[in-house]
Amino acid sequence: MNWPLFWALTLAFGVVISNIMLLKYASKLTTPALKPQQPKQAEANPAPIQRPHATSDQKQNSPE
Repeated sequence: MNWPLFWALTLAFGVVISNIMLLKYASKLTTPALKPQQPKQAEANPAPIQRPHATSDQKQNSPE
């Protein structure tokens, strides 16, 4: 008998069987329900800082 072929087929068969077993196990798992997030108060999150736009004496970012 060709032993490398035997071991290759045995390994492939084992991988297929283990993947099927893993899928069966994973299908039984349940994930906990996500809790709905409550909106945070406006005081906790201040408005973002408004920065002035670039003036004529400032260079624009450019890849040149």
